[in-house]
Amino acid sequence: MRRLPFLTKSQRRALLVLEWVLLIGIIGYSVWRQTPSNSPLKGEDTSQEVSPLREDVEGSALPKEEPFETFPFDPNTADSTALLRLGLSPWQVRSIYRYRAKRGRYHTPEDFMRVPNMTVEQWERLKDYIRIAPQFRFVEPPPRRAYRKESIQEAPPMTGETKEKDTGKQSASSPEEPSGKAEKLSPGEVIDIGTADTTQLKLIPGIASKRAARIVAYRKQLGGFVNVEQAMEAIEMPDTVLRYMTLAPQPVRKIDVNHLSVQQMMKHPYLSFYQAKAIFEHRRNKGPLHSIEEMEHLDGFKPTDIDRLRPYITFE
Repeated sequence: MRRLPFLTKSQRRALLVLEWVLLIGIIGYSVWRQTPSNSPLKGEDTSQEVSPLREDVEGSALPKEEPFETFPFDPNTADSTALLRLGLSPWQVRSIYRYRAKRGRYHTPEDFMRVPNMTVEQWERLKDYIRIAPQFRFVEPPPRRAYRKESIQEAPPMTGETKEKDTGKQSASSPEEPSGKAEKLSPGEVIDIGTADTTQLKLIPGIASKRAARIVAYRKQLGGFVNVEQAMEAIEMPDTVLRYMTLAPQPVRKIDVNHLSVQQMMKHPYLSFYQAKAIFEHRRNKGPLHSIEEMEHLDGFKPTDIDRLRPYITFE
C-alpha cells in the first residue's frame, strides 16, 4: 500500500480489506471444487453409478478362462494356431518350433512330454490325440521267425532197451533244435559299428531292435561314423555298450556346402536351419567358401560345431 501514495489512508485500508476478501473467496472456491460430494441429493437414483463399479470389481476378481480345444494333431507338422488352440502357451509353441528347426522329430507320443514345463493336466488331456505320421516313426525290423517244433508222432510203447537205443540214435544223428533267441556278445567281443547291420547290433548287450535300427539310420544320415561315440548320439543308451563296439577306418560321405540348398544342408544332423542359412547368405553376398576356417566367422557356429563338421564338409 505504501507504493500508492496518491491514495488516502482510509482508501488504502479499504483496498486491503478487499484484497483479503478476494483471497479468502478464491481459497474457499478451490476447496469446494476439490471436495467430493459423499451424500447424494434426495430423490437421486444412484443405481446406475453403483452397478458398473460392481461389475468391474466382479469381473476383475473372477477372470474368465478361455476354453481349450482337443483334437487330433501331429506335433511334427501342427502350426502355431493349432498348438495355441490346444492350450499350449506361446513360449511352449516357440520351443516346439525351435526343436523342429534343429531337425528334432517327435517319433512317439511320449516324446511330446519333453516340451518344457508340460503339466500333468496338459499331458492327460492331449496324450490320446497325438498322431505321429509314419515318416516320423522309428524303423521297426521284421518280426522274428518262429521255429516250429517237429510234431511227435505216436509210436507204440517201447521197452527200456529199445528206448535207450532210440535215444542214443537221435542224439547222434539229429542236431540240437535252435531256441530262436540269439545269444549276446561275451566280454571281450566287439562289433564294427561302421558296417554292422541291425541283426549284428542286437547282439550287443543293452541294444534291442529299436536302438539298432536308430543307429543304422543315424549312420546313414551322417554319411558314416568317424568315432565310436557317435553311436551314442543316435539314441539314449547305457555307456556299457561302448565296450562292445569298435570302428575300422573307412571313408565317409561328404557334402559340398557351396552347391547345396538350405534344405539339402539341413538333412545333415550336424547342420541346423540357422547354420545352413548363414552359409547360404555368405555364398550369395561374398562368394563361395574355400576352407572350414571361414565357417568359424559365420553366425551360429561354435568351435565344437566346426570340429564335428570337419570330416563331413568339402569345398569344391
